Amino acid sequence: MDYLTRGYSVLHNLAANVVLKIESKDDNAIITLLSAPMPASSNTSDPFTTVLTSTLPFFLLLIFIPPVYNTVFLMVKEKESRIKESMRMMGMLDSAYWLSWYVYYTCVSSSIVFLSWLILLINVIEYSNSFLILVFMLLYA
Repeated sequence: MDYLTRGYSVLHNLAANVVLKIESKDDNAIITLLSAPMPASSNTSDPFTTVLTSTLPFFLLLIFIPPVYNTVFLMVKEKESRIKESMRMMGMLDSAYWLSWYVYYTCVSSSIVFLSWLILLINVIEYSNSFLILVFMLLYA
């Protein structure tokens, strides 16, 4: 009810009363302020969304742990077997070596992102822009 006793509505009502008294030349003329609440639909709470807001970021983090672990494991295994040095002796550049790892990890991550995005499309992100969710997940990966 603060809206009726403070702010713009009070100033507007005061100005309207002054204009009414001046135009009607009657000092007893009064305009009273009436207000009605805006009709709104009832609000329902969805427990699925409240649970999802706290668990979805955690699950998004969990789906990217195995490919990172696997990539690090394979890189250490390669370092152990000295495949990189053998390839260097055969004339391979370092940029080609690291680009191959980048392409490998991008392919693995992109496939995980697309699968998880397709799963999220089923009744989870129906009110969001699905393309923006896909871009967000691709940039996170």
